[in-house]
Amino acid sequence: MRSLTILLLLTAVSLPAQQNVSLKYLQYDTDLITPAEYKQRRDSVMAMIGPDAAAVFYAAPERMRNGDVDYLYRQADNFYYLTGFTEPNALLILAPKGVRVKVNDSTTVTTKEVLFVPAKNPDAEAWTGRRFGTEGAMTLLGVQTAVNNDKFRQVFNTVLFSGITVLYAQSVTSDVSGQIRELLAPLTSYIDGQKRRNSKVELRDPNAMVHTMRIIKSKQEIDMLRKATTISVVAHNQAMMSLEPGMFEYEVQALYEYSFQRQGAEYYGYPCINGAAENSVILHYNTNRKRIGPNDIVLSDCAAEYRGYSSDVTRSYPAGGKFTKEQKEIYTIVLNAANAAIAKIGPGVPWSTVTAAADSVIAQGLFSLGIIPEKEGMGFKKYYNHSLGHPVGLNVHDVGQSVLQPGMLYTVEPGIYIPENSPGVDPKYSNIGIRIEDVILVTESGRENLSAGSPREIAEIETLMKKKGIGNQPLK
Repeated sequence: MRSLTILLLLTAVSLPAQQNVSLKYLQYDTDLITPAEYKQRRDSVMAMIGPDAAAVFYAAPERMRNGDVDYLYRQADNFYYLTGFTEPNALLILAPKGVRVKVNDSTTVTTKEVLFVPAKNPDAEAWTGRRFGTEGAMTLLGVQTAVNNDKFRQVFNTVLFSGITVLYAQSVTSDVSGQIRELLAPLTSYIDGQKRRNSKVELRDPNAMVHTMRIIKSKQEIDMLRKATTISVVAHNQAMMSLEPGMFEYEVQALYEYSFQRQGAEYYGYPCINGAAENSVILHYNTNRKRIGPNDIVLSDCAAEYRGYSSDVTRSYPAGGKFTKEQKEIYTIVLNAANAAIAKIGPGVPWSTVTAAADSVIAQGLFSLGIIPEKEGMGFKKYYNHSLGHPVGLNVHDVGQSVLQPGMLYTVEPGIYIPENSPGVDPKYSNIGIRIEDVILVTESGRENLSAGSPREIAEIETLMKKKGIGNQPLK
């Protein structure tokens, strides 16, 4: 009897440890956005839609690169914003008035939020990695209720017949493919059927509502963007120190991507742009195959994505470590435009005011060099053919609004691009493309340049480029 008692005690003590084995290796990172913040966001959505509505959100589809090789999975922005869940084939239902969910054969609960996740599968996980499962989703992400994704149909139908008058659900477009499309069949069928009948349930798209929530960043989001930008700054500095004539553009790209991952970034925010000379004038050039010449200007638009949040930083620097006279002239105009625009940023300022400050400097500068015949009008746009900047966040071109408010982060990225054989332009300016891009946080009192750690002044860049970087060590 004593032996049996000891055995029972040991079993009782070991059960929690056994239950937590499946969670032990799910999260290595310790600086993630907290479950409490994700819950607050879901609660905000439910408050906005009201008790007579429900909302459905779903994960991004997996994308095939070729054969049996997938692209690295990236979660849908809004789904990640509400859940923090990074696995594919997942769905979320928010039902403010509550919905009854059968979580297992013996338990049914009434809940306001249900995350549908891929079931734990040891055989599959041995190949593709550990899954959160229902326990992980509830324990680590703080979701009120999580069930396997095969229960979505049943719960969705229960929601439809719960007396709601509005359903917030994004249409399932043709690019949504694979297993997530199969899981969404009940929603697709409902949407298609609603078009054929006079339904009493109004269908609305929830994206605009969530986008509004994402405009002003929380402190935790700002911390993520600050980290992503700091990582990007270090990478830009290493690239400047490492660049030597004779290197290939792809070597510069490799420096950035290595620096990002070495500092803990999961991915880059967008494909690296590393254009030298004739490629510096292509706004989103990313072939990156040219051998860099000694007098080339190199435009590098590269930034890290950290915990889902993307920065966006650009620096332009001379391959030989010293700007030519013509490169200095163009660079100075762009730098002055950037500084003029940044100085205008603050709470309550229309973005159009910021844009106008840069436009004025560039128009005057191009006119003074004889590149455009007059400074009035929009002639300068021939050589500055993009907008001044954009918000950053979960998307590198994130959601925003026309008037700046504290907690918003915008890029300021004026540029001048003069292709070879530009009519009426002195050939000495040919193939000079300059862009300077910084990430600016709008604060209560004004602004903060999060990317100021990477030099922008000509003298500072030339001084930094005298040093050696991590890219100067030959591979053997």
